[in-house]
Amino acid sequence: KNTTIYWLIRDTFIIIHHFSNAIQKQFKRWLHHTGGLIIDVIDKIRRLKKIDTSSIVNKEFLIEKDGNIEIYYAPFDYINSKAKIVIVGITPGLQQMTQSFQAIKDGKSLKEVKDLSSFKGSMRTTLVKYMDELTIHQILKIKTCESLFDLDSKYLHTTSLVKYPVFDKGKNYSGANILKKKILLEFIEDNFLKELKILQNSIIIPLGNTVSSTIDYLNLKHQLKLKCFLKRFPHPSGLNVRKNVQFKDNKKEMLSLLKK
Repeated sequence: KNTTIYWLIRDTFIIIHHFSNAIQKQFKRWLHHTGGLIIDVIDKIRRLKKIDTSSIVNKEFLIEKDGNIEIYYAPFDYINSKAKIVIVGITPGLQQMTQSFQAIKDGKSLKEVKDLSSFKGSMRTTLVKYMDELTIHQILKIKTCESLFDLDSKYLHTTSLVKYPVFDKGKNYSGANILKKKILLEFIEDNFLKELKILQNSIIIPLGNTVSSTIDYLNLKHQLKLKCFLKRFPHPSGLNVRKNVQFKDNKKEMLSLLKK
């Protein structure tokens, strides 16, 4: 029990350190509503009798709502500030949210939640294949990028434009018109932008056009100095039937960026 409390306190300080002032205020307001402390929120998760959609997608964990768009809390707060590779998605979905709640209920730390929620299956296979073809494993001096999800996780930070689950009319948000949705753009600029600044010297891998164009927007607007942003990296999902063609067409440009 004492070990669990230690990890919760440590994770809390990591969160508060990395959040921007605006998101800290927003988060504190929400925490006040839910009980005052993040430890209370984690405790609420652990006291849930059952982890299912009705128990986690409800007002107890709702952070913000604007029209059909709703942002819910999920324990994806850990930031690996020493990462050399940053993989960015749009937002966690319901499946990842459910897995994260179950991990907390099982006594895992926020870092362990992040590790357990990383890419799996065919998407990871494709992602690793592309990264190895770009010789990222050689840059890191590891055998293959597959180990980033295991033994060499110290080099990896996985995140999303909106790190908490977003639902549109009750369904997973696809990322459509993300820069035109005030609630999401403000969340991104108050939160994800902070991560970009912390990790601007890392190799940044955006998963798909929505993520790529959003990071491009932030990079230009806030005059970031991203050292290696692989802006044409394709989304490795099986739903992206053109991913291999996209990778082949942009491989030379991405290799050039990695050599700078």
